[in-house]
Order: sequence, then structure tokens, then C-alpha cells
Amino acid sequence: MRQHQTLLFKIFYFLLSATILYFIVAPVVSVFVYGLTSTGGLGLSEQILPRVWRHMQNSLLVGGTVTLFSTAFGLFASLALWRIRFAGRGLMRILVLMPLISPPFVGSVAFIMLFGKRGLITHTLLGFEVSPYGFYGIVTMQTIGLATLAYLVISSAIRKTDITHEEAARSLGASEGEIFHTITLPLMVPEITVAAMLVFLASLSDFSTPIIIGGGFQTLASDLYIQINGLYNMRTASISGMFLLLPCAVAFFIQRYYSGKNPVYSQAVSAEVIEYQRVSRGVKTALIGVTGLFITFVLLQYSFIMIGAFTERWGYDYSFTLRHLQTILTKESAPFLNTIKLAIPVGIISSLLGVLLAYIIKSKHYLMARQIDFLATLPAAIPGILLGIGYLVTFKYPLLGVGRFYLTELDPIILLGTGIIIYLICIYRYLYVGMKAGYALMVHLNPNLEMAAMNLGAGERRVFFDIIFPLLRPAFSAAFLKNFTSAMTTLGAIIFLLLPKNKVAVQQIFTIMTSSEIGAAAMMALMLSLLSLLLLALFQLLLNFKVLTEYTQEVRQWVSNSRQSTKNTGV
Repeated sequence: MRQHQTLLFKIFYFLLSATILYFIVAPVVSVFVYGLTSTGGLGLSEQILPRVWRHMQNSLLVGGTVTLFSTAFGLFASLALWRIRFAGRGLMRILVLMPLISPPFVGSVAFIMLFGKRGLITHTLLGFEVSPYGFYGIVTMQTIGLATLAYLVISSAIRKTDITHEEAARSLGASEGEIFHTITLPLMVPEITVAAMLVFLASLSDFSTPIIIGGGFQTLASDLYIQINGLYNMRTASISGMFLLLPCAVAFFIQRYYSGKNPVYSQAVSAEVIEYQRVSRGVKTALIGVTGLFITFVLLQYSFIMIGAFTERWGYDYSFTLRHLQTILTKESAPFLNTIKLAIPVGIISSLLGVLLAYIIKSKHYLMARQIDFLATLPAAIPGILLGIGYLVTFKYPLLGVGRFYLTELDPIILLGTGIIIYLICIYRYLYVGMKAGYALMVHLNPNLEMAAMNLGAGERRVFFDIIFPLLRPAFSAAFLKNFTSAMTTLGAIIFLLLPKNKVAVQQIFTIMTSSEIGAAAMMALMLSLLSLLLLALFQLLLNFKVLTEYTQEVRQWVSNSRQSTKNTGV
């Protein structure tokens, strides 16, 4: 029986490994093959090289600037909200996370409302005729949207700070500035570099913000989208995708190399009290002020999104209306249903497969485990729009792409154009999230638990489902919440694969935005954010149902005991 159960794990591992190769590696390779072997040879590559290089420079300029500002905001917010005690800190911790439940370009909607050609500030209040579109608009919107991502990563380091080193340095007479630069900051460097890498990758792969507010300043990702949707030039898009992958891959490998070099360890991973006991008024004011300024911008965005959603026609008629809401409820409800149908299965399947793969790689030591771990993590370094192009050029052929080279005489069974391709690209793109969450949690699991259960006669499958998987449930929960919210607002990877019958809400918002229907776009963005928030709350209740049930039983037991005690006292 034990051999049969071991065989089940082996079969699962090798099947999942094969699909990782096919649905992650093959599409990326196809982009290179398609771009270099299509009609025209390398001559066309030389013709478009100046155009690609110009957009590449724009992308690197935007990405570098956004990475600098977003990482700085994330660092300041993490220090302010976790190391300094002040009134309203709990509320600010919630508000700083608001961009996570928003579509990736919701800030662009508010930006146009305030600073566009008919913007409330530029046109109505100030009467400016200067267009705010271009480099500064892109950097501003991406910084606000990605600073929350940097905050999440860096704050994890803040919360694990071992302050005993700081206290020891204080007792030896070190100043707070010296302590921060020599102790606190080195302990946070790994998370800061991860945050910077993630922000850089997200900035380079963002095509919607430059298209909406970039004006004549376009990046490589936005030009790639225009090449496919506007010019229908798949080959040029493939070559642009190859160049887009280069800086993303370089940033990814530099971070991986740096994170494993000169590590700084601490004896503890958390502390009961991590707030600074002594901090100068100027530093405290600066940190809280920067964090408050960022949250003010976020609240300003949402405020004008809500106002615009109930405004007749922004820039011309500011009267109250429910027309946009009625239109969405009657004519545009299908994209919201499709979004839910996509996000829930993707969140569950990708998280579950990722956690299972993490367990097998760490505990079973199967063939090529390190290579599979690396390949499954590749989507973290691949822009979503590039992966979407890979699926487009790979799976338009019969037999899941194999029919391009073999068995060409068979009747075509084409994956492109079916609904399943949307689920596949999202599942394999987010698979690494569950893996990383599983790795992080397995570090704290005692391997003797599994060995002890087997020594008592339990089979491998029973050990996993009765002991290991319940212990890995927090990793699954964390991965599910991340993957679910990502699937609710994803666009780049799937925009070229969607059909009218399965269009999602974020795609509909983007389409409406490009047609300048600000009110309808604002209403859809508002509804998508509220829907994401509602579903997240619901899933949190479901995932913690057992804990809530036990708590409810304890409360009922306490009430019953109190009533019995009162009755006995009365008697």
C-alpha cells in the first residue's frame, strides 16, 4: 500500500512538471521562435530595432523612477505604521491596502477626472489648457498603485524584526540613526530588494496606464498591445516581447542572486513590541506625513471614482444620476459574473497545486525538483502581456500546439478560442504563489511529525491529508487570497485570449476607458472593487469557519454558565 501511495505522489509530480513545461516554458520559447522565424527574416528585426529601443528606454525610465518612489513610500509607510505608535494607526493600516482590491488602472480614471482635458482641477477650477498626460502622469499613477505592493513586502520584514540587537546597540550608546543604518536596515534589505523587483516588473509589464494617460509617451508594453490590437502585427509584437523580457529577467536573476549573498540572520523572527520607544519629533512627523500623503491620494482617487460613478457626464454635466448603475445591472452584468467564475476556480486550483508541489519538492526529493521549482517561478519574471502572446502563438495550432509540427493531417482541436485557455494561463501564472507560501510555512513544520505517524502505521496518503495538509492550510489561505484578488483584476495576460462571450469586468473597464466613457468606467471600477472586497470577506469567513464555530460555542457555553450561576445565586 505504501508503494502504491508513493506512486500516486510521483505521478502527480511528473504530470504537473510536464504541464509546467508545456504551459509556462513552451509559450515563452514560442515567442522567440515566432519572432525570429516568421516571414521577413532578421531584416525586419533591424527595421523595427530603433522603434523598440526607443520604447525600451521609455520603459526603463518609467520603471526605474516608479521603483524608486514606490519602494521609498513602502519603506516609509512600513516604518510609520509598525514602528511608531500614534492615534489612527489601525485605520491607516487598512486604508493603505485599498489599491489591492482595485483594477490596475483605476487610478487613471480618477486622474482623467481631475487633470484630463475636461478635468475638475485643470479645466474647471484652474482653466489650464496644458495636458498633464505623458511621463509624469504614468509615473504618478503607477507609483500610487504599486506602493502598496512594496508596503506589503517590506512590512513583513518590519513585523519580524528582532529588536534585541537594537536594544543592545542603544545600551552601548549608539544613536537612533546609527542603529537604523547598521542594524534595522540590513535586516530589511532582502525584503526591500524583493519589493523593488516586484514593483519594477509590474511597472514594465503595465500597458494600460501608458495607453490611457501616456499620450505620445508610450512604453514597450503599451506599444506591444498596439501592435497586436491596432496594427495586427504579431511578428513585431513578438520581437517587442523578446526585448521586454530581457530587463525583467535581468532584474529577477539579480534579485535571486543578491538575496542569497551575504545573508543577515537574527536569533528571533518576531517581537511582542516593535515600536520605537524613542524617536525624534522630526522623524515621526516626516514618516507619518509621507504615509498620510499617500493615503490621501488613495482616498482622493476613490472619492472621485464614487462621484464620477453617479455623475451624468463628467466635465460637462455634474448632475446626480443612476444611469450608469442601471446600465451595468441590465446590460453589463455578464463581465462581473465571468470575473467571479474565473477568479474562484483559479484561486482554489492554483493555490492548491502550488502548496502540494511545495510539499513534494521539499519532502520527496524527486528528480529535477530544483529545476521544476525554478520553472514554476518563472511567471514572476515574465510580464503577463508577454505570456499572453506566447499562448496566442502556441495554442492557435491543433492538438494544443503540437499540430504545428506533428500529426498535421488530423482534424484540428484548437485550444485558442476556448474558455479553458483563460483558466490555464491564470492557474499556471499564479502557481508559484502557493509554492512560495508553502515553502515559507514548511520551514516551521517539524519533519518528525510525518516520520512518527508512519512509524505508527499510517500510510503516506493518510499522513498527508490528516497531518500535513491541515498544517499547510494557512499557506493555502494566504495563496488563495492573493491569487483570487489577482485573478479578479488581471488583464495583461488574458486580454488577447478573451472572446465576447467570456469578457471580464476589468477588460470592459479598459474598453470603456479608451472610448472616454468616464462615468460608466468609474461605476464598473467601483462595483468591481466592492465585489472583490465582499468576496474576500466571505472567503475569510469560510476559511476560518471552524475557528468561528469554536468561538461561538465558547460564547454560548459562557452565557449558559453565567445564566446557571445567576440562577443558583438567586436560589
